[in-house]
Amino acid sequence: MATSMESSMIEEGVEAVFKKLGPGRAIKFFQSMVIERGDSVNEIESMTERMTKEQVIKMLKSAKIN
Repeated sequence: MATSMESSMIEEGVEAVFKKLGPGRAIKFFQSMVIERGDSVNEIESMTERMTKEQVIKMLKSAKIN
């Protein structure tokens, strides 16, 4: 699990991506990061295309960090 500092940094990074790319391009950016975890691009797009910034932050916080 991420530490408080890591969580803060992840949230700041997500906010920066949304600010720089806008919601649509930010979602596509985050979708491209999780492609290897899904069965297909279409499956991943259908799962994430309606995600909010808060949902993306939650997803990233719960992801296993190597």
